[in-house]
Amino acid sequence: MRGTLPWLLRTKLKRVESLLEVALRNAEAAPHDLAFEMDGEHLTWSEVASTTSRMAHTLAGAGVKQGEVVAVLAESSPFYIAAVLGISRVGATAALINTNLRGRPLSHAIEASKARVVLVSHTLEPALRDCEEVCRSLDRILVFDDDPYARFLGNAPTVPYPPAPVRAEDDFIYIYTSGTTGLPKPCRISHARAILAGAGFGPLMYEFRPDDKLYCVLPLYHASGFLLGVAAAITSRVPVAIRESFSASAFWDDVHRYHATAILYIGELCRYLVNSPPHPKELPNPVRVAVGNGLRPDIWPRFKSRFGIEHVREFYGATEAPGFIANLSGREGSVGRVPLGGLAGWMRLARYDIDRDEHIRDDRGFCIPCDPGEAGELLIRVPKVSTAGLEYRGYTDEDATKRKLLRDVFKTGDEYFRSGDLLRYDEDGFYYFVDRIGDTFRWKGENVSTAEVADVIAHNDGIEEATIIGIPVPNMEGRAGLAAVVPLGEFDPDRFWRAVSELPPYAQPRFVRVMSGLAKTATFKVRKNELQKQGVDPSSVEDPLYVRTSGGYERLTPERWVDIKEGRLQL
Repeated sequence: MRGTLPWLLRTKLKRVESLLEVALRNAEAAPHDLAFEMDGEHLTWSEVASTTSRMAHTLAGAGVKQGEVVAVLAESSPFYIAAVLGISRVGATAALINTNLRGRPLSHAIEASKARVVLVSHTLEPALRDCEEVCRSLDRILVFDDDPYARFLGNAPTVPYPPAPVRAEDDFIYIYTSGTTGLPKPCRISHARAILAGAGFGPLMYEFRPDDKLYCVLPLYHASGFLLGVAAAITSRVPVAIRESFSASAFWDDVHRYHATAILYIGELCRYLVNSPPHPKELPNPVRVAVGNGLRPDIWPRFKSRFGIEHVREFYGATEAPGFIANLSGREGSVGRVPLGGLAGWMRLARYDIDRDEHIRDDRGFCIPCDPGEAGELLIRVPKVSTAGLEYRGYTDEDATKRKLLRDVFKTGDEYFRSGDLLRYDEDGFYYFVDRIGDTFRWKGENVSTAEVADVIAHNDGIEEATIIGIPVPNMEGRAGLAAVVPLGEFDPDRFWRAVSELPPYAQPRFVRVMSGLAKTATFKVRKNELQKQGVDPSSVEDPLYVRTSGGYERLTPERWVDIKEGRLQL
């Protein structure tokens, strides 16, 4: 903890460095040390400094000014990191766009960022060009190829670009989060928040040492990959080995060739590794610590013992939340304890009625705190003033920002951030994740907004009405998407497939239930809980059921359902 205090104090006093400034300090202290690598692409700290300078020159030449936004649509790579830091160097904010987005969701993501310039890899340029209306509204589209250093930045001046002055509270990046109210929303991450994430996770969660190296396979457009991976490594001056996407078969080969001692995970990644055939290089391996979230209690001991990993450190957090929980003790299945005994009500669990989709309140109208063992929604108190990067900055959409807040919660005048998650805690004060609430569920390591999926389906003129829910599938992490639809006439699975194909693969419903009507409450809300309880077992659901395959949607037969439950048919 002592190592983090100087960072936190400087943050609180508004004298915090930006992540770019930390990287430039690293270049002064250890210019020839490795910073980032992926296959044959390597950047030392001095090369990071020169690349960010050339990127800033290029952006300034394209008309980017301080305070503006540059959208980044590109695969993970060392250049990606340098590009984001280069955007910061010119004084702009980088909007990190999900590379899986296509069509309307991609258009929305760029429009919501208010970016006038997009930096895009040549492999993703066709997807961007398909969004014709958005492209017409942009000032510039900057495309780079497989050798961006020589070709894209080749003509940039070599004289160092003076870093634009920034304040701790200025926006550093936008990271998109799928909420309950529609398409992805840009969540505002300040320079202070990025520093706090890195300075906290580096020494506390990873306990980085001088000879460490982090292996990161998580996408860099996500908070975990960029803030809890890259930022933690930068603040600790530890190199990062990157892979564009996770591969179970290549994982241990990569760990050995990069000599990685630390890994960043999501629960789905651990499950894939545990369920994979034995790999000749899985033991012995150099990994001593694994940090991440979403690791299932039944997978945790198998993951740790099979691969001989000494420390597994789980955490709970949300991109926009003004706080997080960290498990430093190794208590299996727990996301950790609320820091410092709860900080006088900083994080609390409130009783929640799942069937009525609302908080349970006392006769004064206040929320009721949960007792040990009782599941409730995690609420995080919003500080009245900025506190070292833990303030709630919300989204670029002011209405969406307000919808995440509750006022007069436990007493008159207090204000809390809604996590949207159910947790419980035990008598020892350890917290455990229980489930998501309502209209967002997690699948393939991604948060899926049911409203976003329903919005796309609603534009299919073959569907009169639809609702989306997440349902558990035996032996699989997270929840699979189920679309309950009321068709206009006969349901056409091919037409439905074409409609949802513009969604990212993880957001495309895994199951479809064709119904004659959707049951609703007296206030016209769809009775989603009934659909969740009924599930998709063909032996108990009379309506026609379909399952997503590699080529579209096919009827879900009892035989197929058995194959899914026993792992022979992957979703």
